[in-house]
Amino acid sequence: MCEKWEAAFESVEAPATRKVLLRLGVVLGPNGGFLGLLGRLTRWCLGGQVSNGRQFLSWIHIADLSRMVLASIENQELTGVFNATSPSPVTNAEFMCELRRALHRPWSPPVPEFAARIGSWLMGTEADLALVSQRCVPKRFQENGFNFEFPTLRQALTNIFPSQ
Repeated sequence: MCEKWEAAFESVEAPATRKVLLRLGVVLGPNGGFLGLLGRLTRWCLGGQVSNGRQFLSWIHIADLSRMVLASIENQELTGVFNATSPSPVTNAEFMCELRRALHRPWSPPVPEFAARIGSWLMGTEADLALVSQRCVPKRFQENGFNFEFPTLRQALTNIFPSQ
């Protein structure tokens, strides 16, 4: 899917226009979205790892994403495709463990794959978000000197859930 979008983007003739394409990881922020749903499930003690928990998740704090977008606009040397993710992807098991820590929920039962698929269907979300591994790093941003405010998941979740 990603390749089709990128091919369509590249096929547009715009010779005087600098093209920058950001591949977004899962965006984490305080106002709902991915963490809104997972936060509710975790508070209800349903925040266990999904399936075997080994699938990777590439994520980014919304503040770092905003700074990446701004850098993409302001830095005229940036062109092409960039991964807009944190430098530290985590496994599903690690992600859920950190989320439980941030929300003071010590344990939740693991979620079998079939239950994740049924739950995703009932909630109108994509099961593949939890079941398919995605391990990306922002190599090109780092090579261009980008510094992260929230490079680790623990830092990001502590910022998003400061007093939970």
